[in-house]
Amino acid sequence: MDSAFLPENGYLAMLHGDLDLLHTFLDAKPPGDEEGDFFPVLDPEVDASNCEQSNSMDFLYPKESDENGEELCLCSNTIEAYARIAELADYVLKDQQEKHMEDIFAGSLILDEMAAENTEKFTDIEMQKCHKRTFLSSSESCSDASVPKYRKIVEAPAVSAGNGNFLAMPLSNHPASSASLSNQHMSFSVPAANELERSSIIPAPSSPECLPVGMKGSQENTGFADPPQQIFNLVLGNGYSDVIIYTGSELFKEVQVTVIPSEEPFKRPKPVEAFCASLMDYFRDVCKYVAMEREVTLDHLFIGGTLVQSQPETKTGKNSTKAMEKELVTFSQQGKEKTALKRSQIFQIPDSKHIETKVILVLGKAGMGKSILVQKICQDWSNGEFSQFEFVFWFDYKQISLPEKKYSLKDLLLEFFVKPQEGSKEIFEYILQNPTKVLLIFDGFEGLHVHENFPHCSASQPEKDLCSVKELLSGLIQKKILKGCTLLLTARPKDKVYQYVSKVDKTTEIVGFSPQQRELYITKYFEGLPYCDNALKLIKDCGYLFSHCYSPVMCRFVCFLCEIVLERGDKNLPSTLSRIFLKFVQQKIIHMQTDVTTMQNQESLATLARIAWYLGEKHQSAMKSDLPSKKVKEFALKYGFFLPFAFPRHSDSGEEEFGSTFSDFIIQNFLGALHLILPEEIKDKSLTKYLSFLSKKKKLYNWLDLVPRFLSGLLFLQDDPYFCSLSSKDVKHSIKKQKTFLKYIRRLKMNKLCPERLLELLHCIYETQNNYLLQHVALRLKPDLSFLDVGLTPPDVHVVHSILKRSRKDFSLDLRNSSIDMQGLKDLVGLKNVASFRASLSDAVRLWKSLEQTKDYELLRASTEKFVLGPFKAKTMKDISDLSDLVDVQKMISCVQEASGCSSYEIPAIKNLQKLEFALGPVCGLQGLLKLVEILAAFPSLQHLDLDALSQNGIGDEGAKSLSEVFPTLKSLETLNLSQNKITDVGAEKLATALPSLSSLKTLSLYNNSICDFGAENLAKVLPAMESLRVVDVQYNKITGVGAQQLTDSLRKCPHIKNLVMWNPTIPYGVLEHLHQLDSRISV
Repeated sequence: MDSAFLPENGYLAMLHGDLDLLHTFLDAKPPGDEEGDFFPVLDPEVDASNCEQSNSMDFLYPKESDENGEELCLCSNTIEAYARIAELADYVLKDQQEKHMEDIFAGSLILDEMAAENTEKFTDIEMQKCHKRTFLSSSESCSDASVPKYRKIVEAPAVSAGNGNFLAMPLSNHPASSASLSNQHMSFSVPAANELERSSIIPAPSSPECLPVGMKGSQENTGFADPPQQIFNLVLGNGYSDVIIYTGSELFKEVQVTVIPSEEPFKRPKPVEAFCASLMDYFRDVCKYVAMEREVTLDHLFIGGTLVQSQPETKTGKNSTKAMEKELVTFSQQGKEKTALKRSQIFQIPDSKHIETKVILVLGKAGMGKSILVQKICQDWSNGEFSQFEFVFWFDYKQISLPEKKYSLKDLLLEFFVKPQEGSKEIFEYILQNPTKVLLIFDGFEGLHVHENFPHCSASQPEKDLCSVKELLSGLIQKKILKGCTLLLTARPKDKVYQYVSKVDKTTEIVGFSPQQRELYITKYFEGLPYCDNALKLIKDCGYLFSHCYSPVMCRFVCFLCEIVLERGDKNLPSTLSRIFLKFVQQKIIHMQTDVTTMQNQESLATLARIAWYLGEKHQSAMKSDLPSKKVKEFALKYGFFLPFAFPRHSDSGEEEFGSTFSDFIIQNFLGALHLILPEEIKDKSLTKYLSFLSKKKKLYNWLDLVPRFLSGLLFLQDDPYFCSLSSKDVKHSIKKQKTFLKYIRRLKMNKLCPERLLELLHCIYETQNNYLLQHVALRLKPDLSFLDVGLTPPDVHVVHSILKRSRKDFSLDLRNSSIDMQGLKDLVGLKNVASFRASLSDAVRLWKSLEQTKDYELLRASTEKFVLGPFKAKTMKDISDLSDLVDVQKMISCVQEASGCSSYEIPAIKNLQKLEFALGPVCGLQGLLKLVEILAAFPSLQHLDLDALSQNGIGDEGAKSLSEVFPTLKSLETLNLSQNKITDVGAEKLATALPSLSSLKTLSLYNNSICDFGAENLAKVLPAMESLRVVDVQYNKITGVGAQQLTDSLRKCPHIKNLVMWNPTIPYGVLEHLHQLDSRISV
């Protein structure tokens, strides 16, 4: 190699330098070239022999030529250039002490220019009339090129194998996870003078280290007549790389080569490492304990409530101008179990784009354990789980979303949790550059009022500019800030957060504890205490309180009061929520106060009650300003009604601000109700407006939704010594409010209440524990109670059961899609005055199987006799499976009856089913029908079988054939609707053969199928034999005048048929009009 082209320090200095190696070697100016042309241009017409001897040449050189296009010639010193590069590569690879040179080599030849020319990698450039062009250079391309013609060539290093072949060089020792190398795509083009005589482009090397990239070949038409150009695509990555080898006349072969990644891990900047470690330490400490009355670790007491994958459905208003709302689909109990998720699956989003911001919503009613779930996620992350995130930030939205507070994104991330000791700018830049590694959790997203408009992020630099939290969150969701991060939001279902979040990637719902989880929680709470066994029995004996333990927060309060009761030696727990929290507040205050402080505590409690109410009206639980007085502040913090918190500091000022928030939403609701009773300024007549039973809105006070229940209960606790100890007001004044409440309930028209309002009324009446009111409501309930599509919680079921039991009426209950648990369903259907009930078929079947296992045959028989099925509409394959399970239950019961010597038993729901609608749509239509056909014979009273659906089931000829085979078993069928099912003449022939066996059929509809004259002829043949038939509909098929004439001729023999509808676009109107004149039963 000529050393004239090397720097003074030789090869290594060249690698450190900015020289383009291929450019250097190929741009060597030959002596005597006065015009500066690097290569002599060969005219193919003058020196054709030179072209024939250049089969191994690898690069085209364009030259100005005639109007037919550019002429091509071969670079004469290409092989020499590759040989020199091979020497350089051998030198570097053999020097084991200079491994970092490989990175420099790769960076110089590939990565630097790839980054600079990334947008030009796949751009075709036409080279028009260029007299000079350097090898692989884009800087001197012709300025007048306009039509894409020539693919951009990206520099890929290659070394000669010594035999005219070339192999790829290793590009870097960086790990595959490095952002600079991961999934980079390159391509290079090599022209071939003769495609069948080329030597191997890339031979299979003996060492796999030589091939860190995947290469795939593809042929590209460059616009040149000859020679062709072969394109190779290279993709950097891990594991196995695809390499295509082309040798001589052999075809391309694809092989897999194992890539050995570097053992040296990618290192983050030291400030980032330190910040991540501090953040993990912070969450490890903060999340260690549960916020409760005594110190208990999260690991000990945590029991994850059931998480289900929710499916939001869009509901539109009555007019088109009303915005669409999305609400959750209510699952059956079995549906919840099938869609249950593990905590580790929350962040798994199928088919999500890696660079897009992911929005995950966790919904749950107040007290369902959303905050505890978030705390557990943060703890898991601090212990090494959820390793896809390097940063996790957990914000209590209620605390940071006060309207007067503004932050920058940097302040929110780096000043709220752990303040970096150094390198704040470097840490923040790293976060901005790696948003996919960031998890932002906003707990309590329901702080947004339902009537507010979600603001758009208007800041020009939201990362630096001060914005409200709503604006920052808007920018995150709109992907204007930190695009690619993961957002985890927790909210209440009734808050309709979908009107603020236009795109939610995943929605999960936390539905609380099952009965088994309640028992486990109570056992863990009292673990190690001497009265552990007594505690569980005491709580379970109080059915109402045990039902409330499905809520993790409420379960904690019940356990706390149970602990106090057992310590004092009492044997009974309070029977209502109002009594529980009245005793809870009393236990916090009374046992610590003296006669001197009693009056002060009563005044402080009244002040807190007023604050609770006014904050609740604003949908808030936190406040920036301090409490009215130092005395009230000390009282609130001392007894745990309020908790202090710190706002994020601004990086420029460094001032730390503090706020206060209610320790629990239930405490705020209880104090809000107390405010409505204590002060005299709340007039008696205005008290009932806070009950809002007749409001058209489902929830008037969503933030204070427990206030009506506490208010009703406290009104009837005026003479309770605990209540008197909390108030210094005149008892007579409170009694007036009680009488106002009684008068209001007596005048209330309960028949007009929607199911949600009726449930709220029943809860309020139950809280009073007033016998007169309980009996009054029980007698006024309408006999048909529907809770269709209304979620029934365990407390709801307990209250409904308690009041129905007092009534002498017979009731019919509709519990479909109510998510009622099996124990609640068992309790309600077991009532003697519940004459009938409807429920999700899967829930009913599970109940009966459970009763059979426990050998409770009496309730099994009673519940099956009460169950009502029809009319039944199958919309999914699950509905068909449930119907099949119902038939199996009947077989199971029959076996039990026969074993005991009794006659076989038929479930009334099966025996009496008269109408069955089938609407599975075109995807599952045929599959569902084939499964339905297997059980149709089990419904002896079936009169109406409707297979017509707007989405068109499309059962086709195969479905028609299968259905016709069971016609002889459908003795009671009167209406058969097979409209819009893509039935042709083949299916019509099968149907016609079996139709006479339907001895009771009155209406046959084959509307909008594909039946032609042959099918009409077959139908015409059997019409006279169907004496029960009254109406036939074959319109919108493909019947012509011939088929119409055949049907008309058959109609003359069928006096029993009243109407034949056969308008078809293929029947001339004149023909149809003529047929109508011949027989008026033919509809035009």
